[in-house]
Amino acid sequence: METFKGEAYVIARAPLTESSLIVTLFTRNWGVMKAVAKGAKRLKSPLRGTLETFSRVEAAIARKEHAPLGQLRACDLVSGSLDLYGEWKRSAVLASMQEVLQRGLVEGSQEEETFRLVGTVLDNMRSGIEPRLAWLYFGAWFLRLHGVLPSPDRCVGCGADPRPLLYEAGHSGWLCASCRGDAMGQGQPVGPEAELLMGRVMKSPLGKLEPSAFQGKAANELGSMIYLALAAFLGRPLAARETLENAYGDDAGSH
Repeated sequence: METFKGEAYVIARAPLTESSLIVTLFTRNWGVMKAVAKGAKRLKSPLRGTLETFSRVEAAIARKEHAPLGQLRACDLVSGSLDLYGEWKRSAVLASMQEVLQRGLVEGSQEEETFRLVGTVLDNMRSGIEPRLAWLYFGAWFLRLHGVLPSPDRCVGCGADPRPLLYEAGHSGWLCASCRGDAMGQGQPVGPEAELLMGRVMKSPLGKLEPSAFQGKAANELGSMIYLALAAFLGRPLAARETLENAYGDDAGSH
């Protein structure tokens, strides 16, 4: 039996027995791992209060080779997450992030950059960054890190300049006017102002972005494109779509 020790974010938990849970941890060094947290639901369990979604922990997981579940041997809280859920728009973004991570990460695949992305977004949300901007940043960078949001400098069909931009999810990239064919009904147009916002997201730290710039039509176009690309990457629409729409209107997930 091997023991894995290191930092992790709690990204899900589910009941196993009356007293135990199955927890899904996004670890810095080993990617997503699932483990049984024995007795975690008991009132006097040392694990109580440490396994909330997006809590950052120092965990020790013992697991037999090739076993789908490990055993959570220890779990010490580094930073809790309950403070993040005090505002409903932040809660909507957190629910969406949780779903993307649960469905989009491959178990056992190390994703150091994605781990750091989660930390960046959570830290900035604590600092008061506008939640929708945090969601756009998280979505855009999650897609870029997973190879499905290339720079808009060439058509994925022929290599030509793809402007005016149209993101076509089936091709995981940008199509020029001659290559898009019938894709206009399936893709998301991205105008020059939205392209400018996307460039800012990709080049500037989240804390340096100006929330007032991410309002109006251009931000809505960018948000719709990110949602379309995420839904395609995950294989189906987000279950949290309605939550996002309630928080930010139909433009948060119009596809």
